[in-house]
Amino acid sequence: MAMLIHAAYAIHADGSVQPDFALIVEGERIAATGSYRDLSAQYPDAEQVGGAGYLMLPGMINAHDHGRAFGTASLGIADDILECWLPSLGALPGISAELAAAWEGVQLLKSGVTATAHSHNPATWAGMADECPQTLRGYRMAGVRVAFHPPMVDQNQLVYADSERLLDSLPPELRAGAAMQPPSISHDDYFALCDDLYRNYHDPKSHLVHIQVSPAGGQWCSDALIVRSTEWARAHNTRVQMHMLETRYQREYAHKTWGKSFIRHLHEIGVLGDWLTLAHMVWADEADFPLLAERGVGIAHNPSSNLRLRSGIAPVAKMRHAGIRVGVGLDGHALDDDQDYLRELRLAFTLMGFPHPKSLSPVERGLRIPLAVGGGEGGEGIWSLGTRDAAAITFGNAPLGQLAIGMLADVVLLDWDALRGAWSPHGYPAADEVAMFTLHRASRAHVRHVIVGGQWRLRDGRATGVDEEVIAGEIRAGLAKVDWDGLRAKRREIAVLLPYMRRFYADWN
Repeated sequence: MAMLIHAAYAIHADGSVQPDFALIVEGERIAATGSYRDLSAQYPDAEQVGGAGYLMLPGMINAHDHGRAFGTASLGIADDILECWLPSLGALPGISAELAAAWEGVQLLKSGVTATAHSHNPATWAGMADECPQTLRGYRMAGVRVAFHPPMVDQNQLVYADSERLLDSLPPELRAGAAMQPPSISHDDYFALCDDLYRNYHDPKSHLVHIQVSPAGGQWCSDALIVRSTEWARAHNTRVQMHMLETRYQREYAHKTWGKSFIRHLHEIGVLGDWLTLAHMVWADEADFPLLAERGVGIAHNPSSNLRLRSGIAPVAKMRHAGIRVGVGLDGHALDDDQDYLRELRLAFTLMGFPHPKSLSPVERGLRIPLAVGGGEGGEGIWSLGTRDAAAITFGNAPLGQLAIGMLADVVLLDWDALRGAWSPHGYPAADEVAMFTLHRASRAHVRHVIVGGQWRLRDGRATGVDEEVIAGEIRAGLAKVDWDGLRAKRREIAVLLPYMRRFYADWN
């Protein structure tokens, strides 16, 4: 049976707003769009969902994340600069990969996210091959689409180059432990794992799972690994996602190593292309933006994470002005540790502003004048960063992120009555006011219904694919069995090492 979904307003991927909007879902795709009056007359037997008390959005796409289920601060790891925060992740408590993904999936659905990029963090390298299918099962249980990329590193796991200098600075009692870096797997074993995952899970038809590849970051990966990853992705018609230029020290590493920017080096080894997404890019060189645009490279912008880990503010407005496609990702590190994607869009929009009159105008920033949230002459605006553009840099050409005929039916309904309260559109044009008001006020608290591929995944605020209380109980039971005393002791050992690492990087300034 066809499903008719309707709302008082729909905000489209291009930022335009349609009042009295409706669409028809047949199977997993959108079959028709129009006014509620017209479609209800054309499809009198369709199941009807929504109404005048709702606002409709395309399913949003989380362009970069790690699917940990909880923010690291919730698990006892304080925020810090990235280089000193990463070692502390070795003392995270273990959570079942399947349960973590199922819980993560439900939290994303509650934020209106229907698809996510999952950059996996294995509990151990030896166990990664087992964790990957478990993680995919968890997302499938929740009903969230996933672009899944297991990571690979093969160098600089302790510090960025010159680890001997750090080791020489340590007292003898720390030196032996610091020198023992966790071994990763071989290149051949890594690509064999990717082959196996691709063969068993990659779904180019319904796009529930895309298997991708992730040389984890330029400073952690040899040129040989990055080149082979690119070749693998292109041979399999899939994508590469890498962390890139998240911190100033990563930019310094590139200039120390090659005498040029990271992006110029990646260009010289032939790995820039429209198959590539770079996460963070806080410390990118603006001179490289035309090259990134020309090659079709995507950027996954993570504003909360960049602030919490003291990395800075990525120059997203200038990236978009240069023609680079950008999507927003939560990175599992939202300001409130709650995976609130609507709030993350609001933060991204706010950080795209500039503090003085000589700044770029809204048009130059790729935003609409005067309310700066929609489409039109200035570009697609902030909504596309969470829908159409995020889909493109996460899933390539998959039909996601738009409320249009032929697209996969990923639809979010917000409680418009609760969202607007006593407010109502009054003047400007009304559609622009709805978009502006929603951008500045909506949060996960307003998400009521979510449909993914024509299937209910959140109804009246509750997940349909899993029992959230059962999943929560199983996670709590697992955490109760963790050797917390042992973990705290390990954290104390790591904390003793961190001042030496700070001193190491301080010498780079």
